[in-house]
Amino acid sequence: MRWPWSPRRSGQRLLLRRLGEQHAFVLTDGPPGDEPVRLLRWGLLAEARPVPAGDAIALLDPADYQILKVDTPNVPQEELKSAARWQIKEMVDADIAELTLDVMHVGGDVERAQRQLFVVAARNSAIKALTGAAAALSDNVAIVDIWETALRNLLARQARADELAARACAAVLLDERHCLLVVCAGDELFYTRRLEGDAGLLARARGEQADAAAAELPLGFEYQPGSAFDAGGARESPLVVELQRSIDVWERSWPDLPLARLYVVTAEHGAEVAALIQRELGQRTVALDALAAFAAGAAAPEGDARQALAACLPLLGAALRTETREL
Repeated sequence: MRWPWSPRRSGQRLLLRRLGEQHAFVLTDGPPGDEPVRLLRWGLLAEARPVPAGDAIALLDPADYQILKVDTPNVPQEELKSAARWQIKEMVDADIAELTLDVMHVGGDVERAQRQLFVVAARNSAIKALTGAAAALSDNVAIVDIWETALRNLLARQARADELAARACAAVLLDERHCLLVVCAGDELFYTRRLEGDAGLLARARGEQADAAAAELPLGFEYQPGSAFDAGGARESPLVVELQRSIDVWERSWPDLPLARLYVVTAEHGAEVAALIQRELGQRTVALDALAAFAAGAAAPEGDARQALAACLPLLGAALRTETREL
């Protein structure tokens, strides 16, 4: 209960992450509902200072956790975490006793003949450091989230907007330090992989490097590293090669869910990057505008605009987290 003289808790939601000495944050008017979420404040803070809000969600850096896939153990739902702890004991790069685990079903809770789990294994020390740093902005950190589910939220929202919710779609998030791929269908996460970045690809998209393969290729062209496609002198893009490998794995694993579209999530030159990947990969690829998920009239970013958007991309996805989701 709430005593009459107790202050009413704010319905606003704060998302935050540590970025070196700076703090990236997103403040919205609350969880997603029937209307688009309003973006009240967002950006980079050079110095930590309180940001009044209700509940707060802190985002772990990918370096601080592993996300693994295992067969679902034949145990009751309430025992999944304990069983998963034993399953991943030899798969993690830290003492299992020093990790906090959470689990979610691959592809959601739909019954399948062979079910698998995503197991998120986060270092206790990293969670403690994250929540400790977050305390300078908010003392209401109730949830620690991860990049894969944040990107899933952005992808699921865009797929619904494009009337592709029932089909498999992928998204790749690119920034200076991360390159993360997810595949979703029906709002659920099915596949995720961390890739090596490709600075050369980004430079070509920005027009900073000559593109020897400037001729447009038809949509559906099958990219084959080392084939005649490379005869013009274009260097194979490591990112495109790894994206193709990931798509191949997806198509073998889920033949009944062909990939309908690939979205590119990046702070700048998204359309150019998407066009370049589409040409080299032969997969329908478009840029995803993370800010479009929010109500019109969003506040301008605090701090450098480009750096703020790059830092806040995963937070914008975490802001779309619904209350009923695990993780």
